Amino acid sequence: MSVLLLNASMQPLNVISRRRLCVLLTKQRVALLSDEAELEAAAALAGRRLPEGIVMVRLLRTVHVPRRMLRPNRRNLLLRDDHTCQYCGFVGPASELTVDHVLPISRGGAANSWENQVVACKRCNWRKASSRPEEVGLHLRRPARPLTQEYAHILFLRYPELKQAYDALVA
Repeated sequence: MSVLLLNASMQPLNVISRRRLCVLLTKQRVALLSDEAELEAAAALAGRRLPEGIVMVRLLRTVHVPRRMLRPNRRNLLLRDDHTCQYCGFVGPASELTVDHVLPISRGGAANSWENQVVACKRCNWRKASSRPEEVGLHLRRPARPLTQEYAHILFLRYPELKQAYDALVA
């Protein structure tokens, strides 16, 4: 299990490893959110082991985080398109889906842009090949747009168990 790192203002920043948690705790850069969590972590570290379960820590100083632009990689495209083929609507696991360039690179399409990449099932990607979708009778279910949600939203899509713990903390 990873650790959710919160800014001093309780805004989710990132998910860090337990090893990084140990470093931040020994340098006194972070604090656990409750006294019982502090005692449990201190006992675990004294016994040379790591705390169990979901761990959330808060930085002691506020860190200014510039707005992050997400890259259009496979993982983010799957999140944006909700594991759904954008041509036929097939919903499946990531292993059965591919990344398709709407305008093929061989025809001048951009290799790494949000607007030119969509998730497609293997069958539709094979059918489309190096053609434009209209040439083979395929149509996009929705236009390809950049993923513009907050970075914290993406974190919680990747780690739903941390979202539940964070929502319980905030509520």
